[in-house]
Amino acid sequence: MVEKILRVQPNVKKIYLLIRAADEKAATQRLNTDVIGKELFRILKEKWGENFRTMISEKLVAVAGDISDELLVLKEYSQLREELYDQIDVIVHLAATTNFDERYVQIE
Repeated sequence: MVEKILRVQPNVKKIYLLIRAADEKAATQRLNTDVIGKELFRILKEKWGENFRTMISEKLVAVAGDISDELLVLKEYSQLREELYDQIDVIVHLAATTNFDERYVQIE
C-alpha cells in the first residue's frame, strides 16, 4: 500500500508508518529492509533513479510503536505525538494480531 500511494499520489507530503520496534533507529532499519528494500519498490526506484532515497527520506517517517499499547507507545514521544496530531489527515489501519489462538474478547 505504501508503494502504491507513493506511485499514484506523488504529491503526498508524508506517510507515518507505525512499526513494531524498540526504538526509532530499529524502526527505520526495519522500514528500510522490510518495506523499501523489497522488489515491490522497483518501479519507484526506476522512476526516481538516484533521487529515490531522498524522496523516501522526505516522505516516509518510521515511528516505533506497538499497536497493542493504549497510546501506541507514543507517550514517550510527546513532540512526535503533537506533530502527528497536527499533520495527519487520514489514518489507514492495517494492523492485526498474529496470535490465532487468542479469544476475540481479549483483543477488543
